[in-house]
Amino acid sequence: MVDWTSIAELTKDKTAYVNVVFAFFGLYVWEVFQTSDFEWSVIQRRRKIRWHWVFLFICRYSIIFSLAALMASFTMKHPINCQAFYTFTSWAGNMSLLCASTTLMVRTIALWHRKLPVLLPLAFLALAHWALLWRGMFIFDVQYDATTTACVVVSTKRLFLSINFWATMVFNLVLTIVHIIGLMQRDHGASFWQMLFEDGLILYFVASLSNALPAILSVLNLNPVMNLIGTVPAAVLTTMAACRTVTRLSEIGDDDDLYVHSVMQLTTPPRTMPPNTVRLQTLKNGSRFTPRPEVHVTTDHIVMEDYDPSPASAYTAHDKAQELSDDKESDKHGSYDAV
Repeated sequence: MVDWTSIAELTKDKTAYVNVVFAFFGLYVWEVFQTSDFEWSVIQRRRKIRWHWVFLFICRYSIIFSLAALMASFTMKHPINCQAFYTFTSWAGNMSLLCASTTLMVRTIALWHRKLPVLLPLAFLALAHWALLWRGMFIFDVQYDATTTACVVVSTKRLFLSINFWATMVFNLVLTIVHIIGLMQRDHGASFWQMLFEDGLILYFVASLSNALPAILSVLNLNPVMNLIGTVPAAVLTTMAACRTVTRLSEIGDDDDLYVHSVMQLTTPPRTMPPNTVRLQTLKNGSRFTPRPEVHVTTDHIVMEDYDPSPASAYTAHDKAQELSDDKESDKHGSYDAV
């Protein structure tokens, strides 16, 4: 059996925690650069700015400040106010989780066309989630340790921390279930595989299941480091998944782009689509999307030389001249007779 409270195990777990923080910080920075065309499209006004993007941008960038503060705490050489330092870190991390769940909720409500039976319960759950995680920002008691020249967590409300993890996982799972029902009502006959990848349902599963690890570790209560080691992967993966649900949208400037599926690209004239928008050219057999009605216009190119000359067209200029000369002769004879 592993003695999780021994000095050697705590030292090893702390080293693993530091490596996890640096690794996921690098992963998230790479993700931001990979999807930076979203911000660029907003700057170029190819996208119409929406009010709910406030949660998106807070979620997208607050996690960077949280991870950067954690990394700075690992390399400090002088005493600092560890309590304020960790409060800011906890605040930024929890804000990223809160705004990520709110972004997923807004996308789900948009899928349901803002129907009150869906909007009101989800809004109530969101308020409860905000209240829990906001209180969870201030449950750490941290002091500076001169022997290790680092901030050490003296005590924490483990039960409340566990409740926060489970609440986040359950709330995201509820959003996933409601989103699945909405997709099934919108796309009749859609397979689960199509909803998983084509409709981005896998992002909801990632946001839900990523919080399972810290929730389980908090229940096991192996040691203080292991209780927190799963929080960083959970926050980063949840943030990445929630932001992807918005950044993967088309750049079509509709009045309501809260839920724009890729099929919208089929019904948009190519002339109005941005240059970097990927258009679907063909539909696979058995696709659930109804194709647009098509109008086929057939034109015939008629060339007069392809037809035989009609009797009227056989009347040539020579015949006309001959007729005129005959008329003149007849007129002349008529005038002689008159004389």
